[in-house]
Amino acid sequence: MTFAGRGLQRTVGGRTLFADLDFEVAEGQVLCVRGASGAGKTLFLRQLAGLDPLEAGELSLDGRSPQEWGPQAWRAEVLYIPQQAPILAGTPAEFAAQLLHLHAQRQRSGDDPRTLAAGWGLAQTAWDQTWRTLSVGERQRALLATLLARRPRVLLLDEPTAALDPDALERVEESLAAETCVWVTHHPEQAARRATSILDLSDA
Repeated sequence: MTFAGRGLQRTVGGRTLFADLDFEVAEGQVLCVRGASGAGKTLFLRQLAGLDPLEAGELSLDGRSPQEWGPQAWRAEVLYIPQQAPILAGTPAEFAAQLLHLHAQRQRSGDDPRTLAAGWGLAQTAWDQTWRTLSVGERQRALLATLLARRPRVLLLDEPTAALDPDALERVEESLAAETCVWVTHHPEQAARRATSILDLSDA
């Protein structure tokens, strides 16, 4: 499995954040994305996920473009997880159940997000609390567990451990060790631990 981009570009307000950008991530590899604030790290992930249109260049997963996969299938396989888990309606348990009814998820096998998050120190009772009553770290773990449990081929991670204490951070990193990731991080130590390659958008 290979996830790749060629000649990618992003411009905001007439300012080019990056251009002619190439990358390639093989199965099990972690591409850590770094850059100064405003370098376009989150916008880069959103383009990879198909949430924002490509201005130039092309993407492929297993040699197939997003158009060949179809938008819903692409987003199920190349899954974007934001830094700030949104405050959704209802509870994490309800969100996890709703996800199973999406067309792109119906035929996919998955894991139990409760079991996964329990290994990260998230209490079982958190799943039946409203998102609004959870702490930032609890929301981050619940969202990450729910989406990781759907077994995407590529995880697009935007500071996924930013709100976690050191113990939970270590546990989450261990769970992600075998995953194929494009991982935005501001921490050189985390990049040193997890990256198989590094993309610095400040140089793009």
